[in-house]
Amino acid sequence: MDDVVIIGGGIIGTATAYFLSKEGRKVKVIERDPTYKIASFPLSLGGFRRQFFQKENILLGKFAKEFIFNLPKNLKTKKNPNPTASMVPNGYLLMFGPDRAEEQYKALENHKECDAGTKNIKGSELPEFFPYINNDGIETATYTDNETEGWIDPFLFHGALKSKAEELGAKFIKGDIKNISEINAKTIVSAAGCWTKELLGDIPVVPQKHTVFRVKCPKYIKEMPLTGDLTTGVYWRPEGGEYLAGSPISTFDAKDLEPDWSHFDELVWPALAKRVPIFEELKLTGAWAGYYDCNKLDNNAVVGKHPKYENVYMASGFTGRGLMQAPGIGRALTELITTGKYQTIDISVFGVDRVLNSKARPEPYVL
Repeated sequence: MDDVVIIGGGIIGTATAYFLSKEGRKVKVIERDPTYKIASFPLSLGGFRRQFFQKENILLGKFAKEFIFNLPKNLKTKKNPNPTASMVPNGYLLMFGPDRAEEQYKALENHKECDAGTKNIKGSELPEFFPYINNDGIETATYTDNETEGWIDPFLFHGALKSKAEELGAKFIKGDIKNISEINAKTIVSAAGCWTKELLGDIPVVPQKHTVFRVKCPKYIKEMPLTGDLTTGVYWRPEGGEYLAGSPISTFDAKDLEPDWSHFDELVWPALAKRVPIFEELKLTGAWAGYYDCNKLDNNAVVGKHPKYENVYMASGFTGRGLMQAPGIGRALTELITTGKYQTIDISVFGVDRVLNSKARPEPYVL
């Protein structure tokens, strides 16, 4: 019998393998596609933030920053003594219209309680801080400028986590698990992401396809934060002399990961041009699509022990936040498995019971 088997070697499964291995557990990670071609993490924008509504998401975002900033120390190995994830700490800027302002003011109370370091300004003040922004229709905005938020290279981050987990004794093998009953282990962790329902049919986590466009503009603002316009749902950030811009329109039951090109002319470009006038001159240079492992109940993660099994734990449904929450979730699951309860960040509100009983706890700030 194995000690711990983790189903899924994406960013969540690998982070969990790292933390469990640190505690001396013998971990085996089974991944059906070691190329991670259609996994969620490599097709993301790599962002990490603490600007959320739910306190638990704020705290997980804070720990992500702490972990990422200490990555060279945490994840160095004999083979790679100087690991990196190419961090860009440009911060986040989120903008809200009048219809969502009150919700954001309540969120800011949670930010304050969690010491998130978020700054809040009126929409009318935006041009003073971000002169390239058109503030039309913006009631309030929040941002960070103290290197607590930004983005990283997903492949480098995952690779560093995997290499360290392996050095600590974790084994990564290729395999396609069709049923939990195939596993004989003291502890089983389902980190199957978009494909959770194949293993645990009572968990409403499904693939949600999102398209990201790459665009070029005559003016490049390298210091621009990752910006989300919550009046349209469009978000963007600079990348290597160009910009990446995400469509807010998602597709369930998509047959493939072909980008939804029509979103660009119909929504993304008009929204970009309105909010940042220099984007009127942009040129589309490419696109890709990726899956969110979407928890259709409330856009929040589903993490913890599954009450219908004696030894099954799970972590899924991150709805676009898997990369940034992986360190906190890996640590939390390890605490729960090894001690019986959460020791640092109490994420029991994300428990499996709430999903089985359809008790939604929505996170509204999904990009």
